[in-house]
Amino acid sequence: MDRIDLKTFSEIHKALASDSVQIGITNDKFYFRFGYWQQADDKSLKIINDLLPNHLCLQLELVDEDEDCGELFNYKVVRKNC
Repeated sequence: MDRIDLKTFSEIHKALASDSVQIGITNDKFYFRFGYWQQADDKSLKIINDLLPNHLCLQLELVDEDEDCGELFNYKVVRKNC
């Protein structure tokens, strides 16, 4: 099982200087969500990837797509293969 220290989350929150980032957990994945399921900018992704443990990174995931909301995204935390 992969673990991320609470200190890492605090550093990510401080570095992003934004309250629009949410952290989610499901049975089989851990993810970040930006705003209302938006794609994150490159700077935010770099900040998070640089602060995550060396063996982990973010991977874009299309969660849903519909006529009302468009494309909905989150970023799974996965073992590095990114």
